[in-house]
Amino acid sequence: MISVSFFSENIYIAKVLINNSMDNEVREKRTKSHSVMRSVVDFTMGILYLSAAAFLFFAEKFGFSLDTFDVTFRYIFGGICAVYGSWRIYRGFKKDYFSV
Repeated sequence: MISVSFFSENIYIAKVLINNSMDNEVREKRTKSHSVMRSVVDFTMGILYLSAAAFLFFAEKFGFSLDTFDVTFRYIFGGICAVYGSWRIYRGFKKDYFSV
């Protein structure tokens, strides 16, 4: 005959295993939603940085006169914005936020 303590211990172990699997599911869902949110932010910021770079490169063609900024400074800063915007878009595609 099965003792009561053995039966209650097995129920406890089963509850722990079920709770751990539920915790893992919740953790995976939270990780996935966080990854999606960060990739959307990366895409948006990448597009904004690339737009700023395009504006700095082609300001005269758009009809803006940026007399307060030197042409060399505009091109250097525009290049930095283009590189950083491209990297943000790449990171949004890669979605590798939780690697060690």
